[in-house]
Amino acid sequence: MLLLRNADVQSVLDMPTTIEALRVGYADLAAGEAAYIPRIDLYATTSRDDDYYRWGSMTGSCRSYGVLATRIKSDVVSWPADGTEEKYCVEPGTYSGIILLYSTDNGEPLALVQDGYLQHMRVGASAAIGVDILAREDASTLGLLGSGGMAQTYLEAIAEVRALRMVRVFSPTSANRRRFAAEMSAKLGLAVEAVDDAETAVRGADIVATATDAMAPTLDAGWVAPGAHVTCVTRRELGMELLERADVIVQLGVGTVPHGVDMPGISWFGGGMAAYVAGSPQDRERLPASRAADRGVYPSLMDVMKGRHPGRTAAEQVTLFVTIGTQGLQFAAVAGRALQLARERGLGQAFPTEWFLEDIRD
Repeated sequence: MLLLRNADVQSVLDMPTTIEALRVGYADLAAGEAAYIPRIDLYATTSRDDDYYRWGSMTGSCRSYGVLATRIKSDVVSWPADGTEEKYCVEPGTYSGIILLYSTDNGEPLALVQDGYLQHMRVGASAAIGVDILAREDASTLGLLGSGGMAQTYLEAIAEVRALRMVRVFSPTSANRRRFAAEMSAKLGLAVEAVDDAETAVRGADIVATATDAMAPTLDAGWVAPGAHVTCVTRRELGMELLERADVIVQLGVGTVPHGVDMPGISWFGGGMAAYVAGSPQDRERLPASRAADRGVYPSLMDVMKGRHPGRTAAEQVTLFVTIGTQGLQFAAVAGRALQLARERGLGQAFPTEWFLEDIRD
């Protein structure tokens, strides 16, 4: 069994490789050769009165890579007054996200993979697949909200599927957006301009991407130009006005237990993720409420790929790709490919597989 750290994954996984791995995974799903379990969270109280512990898990299989992946994450989360979600594991600045890979041929534990770099890559690549399917072929300008790691992978991925000539980026901290613009201009050879407000970034853009940790909508639907394509990292960034403005809405797939399903003990909070929650009624008041924009269920990527939904049918339509769903499948496809490449290059730290086996039947 291999331990693959973020540096190992980064050395084998570039954006074209990530996009191709996802295309393989979705081809398996379309053929009935892949499956996934949506994300479900569990919240537990901590010793403090201003945060919560959150555990999340999602699982999927991909026949082409012969693996099952389960991704697990352990966070202390809080929601400060500035309207963001903050999280950490052990202490601010450290995190714990793990992907466990198993062989679907004989059940063998194959790898334990740090999820940080791969997580950012697979989300950006998913958004790019949505752009490729729904954005106009001649889309060449991008309005980008956010200047962190997700914003970087969104820009890299979208640049793989459309010939961008101009990017305008906004994030609340001037130094961050200017640094981002300079670094990404140099990295991609693109004109990336830092602008002073979200409206300037969005107005007139052929593609709009919001890649932030905001708990509330990040853009006004009135800023979105006819014919534009919009994509997001989380449903929290979307407002009802944008959902009403969009002519075509497609989502990756099922992201969690759909809102309102009759499952004893399940609740839905900010972002719409289904969760089991421990704590008193007073404790639970700290959790952000789910909004109507978090709850919609729309035609899926599979519906478009298999011709059950037409997707974009006219140049002037506004399309929206909700980049939520099929997470377990994505981790199986991308981590499965990363494991293949890591083995070819002799990367990772090996552990005896026997450590992860036992002779007591469960």
